[in-house]
Amino acid sequence: MSLVICSNLVEDKTEALNDQSINEAFAFRNELSSTHKIPANSQVAVQSVKVNVDGRVVVGKDNGNFYQYFGERVEEGVDTLELMTSKPVITRLIANDEVDKVLELTKKDLAEVLQERMRATTYHPNQKGKTIVVSEDVADEGFTFKFDSNNSSASNIPTKMDYYGNTNAKSPSTAFVYNNASKTFTRNLAANKIDLCTGIAREFPISCATGEFVVNIGEGNGNANASGVEWLVGLSRSVNQQGTKSVLYTPPYWGGSKKHDAFINSRTGGGAGFVDFAVARNKDNELLLFHTVCNASNNNQLTHYEVKYYNNTNSIFKNPDTRLDLSDAANSIYTRVKFEIKGEQVAAYLYNSSTTKYDLITEYSGAQSPTDFFKPVNQACWCLHPVLSVGHKASNLSSSLEIASFTGLKIPGYSATDGVNGGWYEAMEHIGSTNECFEVESRSWGINQTMNSRDYVQLDINSSGGVDYEHVLIVQKSNLFTGTGGANARRLLGFERGVIDYYTADNNDSQHISSDTDPDTTTTQALFVRLNNFGQKVLNARMGNRSNIICHLPRFDNSFATGRLHFEPNNLMYLDLGNPFDLNVNEFDISFCYMNEQFAKVLTGQSIVALHFREKPKE
Repeated sequence: MSLVICSNLVEDKTEALNDQSINEAFAFRNELSSTHKIPANSQVAVQSVKVNVDGRVVVGKDNGNFYQYFGERVEEGVDTLELMTSKPVITRLIANDEVDKVLELTKKDLAEVLQERMRATTYHPNQKGKTIVVSEDVADEGFTFKFDSNNSSASNIPTKMDYYGNTNAKSPSTAFVYNNASKTFTRNLAANKIDLCTGIAREFPISCATGEFVVNIGEGNGNANASGVEWLVGLSRSVNQQGTKSVLYTPPYWGGSKKHDAFINSRTGGGAGFVDFAVARNKDNELLLFHTVCNASNNNQLTHYEVKYYNNTNSIFKNPDTRLDLSDAANSIYTRVKFEIKGEQVAAYLYNSSTTKYDLITEYSGAQSPTDFFKPVNQACWCLHPVLSVGHKASNLSSSLEIASFTGLKIPGYSATDGVNGGWYEAMEHIGSTNECFEVESRSWGINQTMNSRDYVQLDINSSGGVDYEHVLIVQKSNLFTGTGGANARRLLGFERGVIDYYTADNNDSQHISSDTDPDTTTTQALFVRLNNFGQKVLNARMGNRSNIICHLPRFDNSFATGRLHFEPNNLMYLDLGNPFDLNVNEFDISFCYMNEQFAKVLTGQSIVALHFREKPKE
């Protein structure tokens, strides 16, 4: 029998991090001045271990998940999440494809990772890229989460428009031309036999903090209305996959356009294609408004439903059950369409060239029927983009619309098509989880037949000009915020509660949430000792591979999470070395790892491993 003491350093130093040498605290090799004989058929066990843990935070999937919620406050015993237009979104510090990865981070590094991951899972356009996470240097304090808002009112008109449909459909990508200089969308002469001629500008999402989208329909370079052709001005999320029921790009829970109304280009059977909010001139020359909500009689699938603006008593165009006739010469004074978004509320206007004022078509009002104004902007369509469509008739084959103004938010790295850097619907579509979006859109406020089931109050902007929502962190599974299973970051982020719905605000519409305590550095990760240059047979079943692990160090208790830690098993676990002959050894190769075989680099200073070798007892 023999006892072998292995160590990376002669003396115990704990003040510095790893020396970046062959004698790391987590991986070292002891070379002998002469060979040491290990008898045939020997076994090895770990007699004791001494290590130093440097105090960095260890993050894994067992403590790195939490949810962000941005929406109307949910009051316990008053409301339920299912009545709101938002839902929590998971933020993972360890990505799904990073199997069993472990992060070892200083408090400052953890703040940087938190900020990066929270920004990546922030989907409201006015909030994207604005989250700031600061690590507090004061003892017993953790992090401050600052949720800023981009309330810019600058006009950023798109520089390009994409065909909004499958290029193999009736309408090819050459159906229109978008002139970047004049911001004009023009139907091609060659498209005279094509019903659908629709484009979407995915470059910028519109601001929900008093954002505007203005299109010339009968002045400047826009002549579609004066030409008497069908046209559409709309706002839509970016649907990037072909629908199952048409050649158009539509959500998988799309049920098609309603057939009882004459929608633009209704001869295609697909209406104007998918759009969330629309102002249009139909083939009967009527001013038509519609939005996309759920149809209770068709399994709650999304459907274009008319917005009955003419029954809205606030509308300039109120005339019970009668659409405005745009072919009437008296209505030629209307030369522009304008959308305005404030928080969840969408209003539409026509510009009166005679009075030089905008006349209200429809807006949200709690005193009106929900069928007479647009649905609320909800999480599934937070990022809205301009949509334009132009029809034709024999005398006017090449009509146009001109974008006069668009409050598009210039967001660094924004992409409506990559499934990562755009809106929430686009992200869920990318990973095949649009069922999450369907759950939100099929709530009572989004079903056409049951919109009156709750007097849902569409939220406006707040006194600072930002969207009147609140930020909530869910760091532990919550019954109030359903669907938050897997949240496990409460201790890591330094909170005493599972739902953090309290914050402070400043004059710039920034909401701040601060940790209650310092992050808990007690590791939840198991540590193992490896002996790398012997032949012991060990299987790491979790990773599915052979391993050199010879010992499991028990999880450190709360009293000794960092600093000098000592381990000595009560009963030694001997492993066969599988050596039929004597071994002449001149080195011992030791390392420490996690379950995923990743080096445990939180170890610093001196590490000591005492190995006990013996000949295998005879049976």
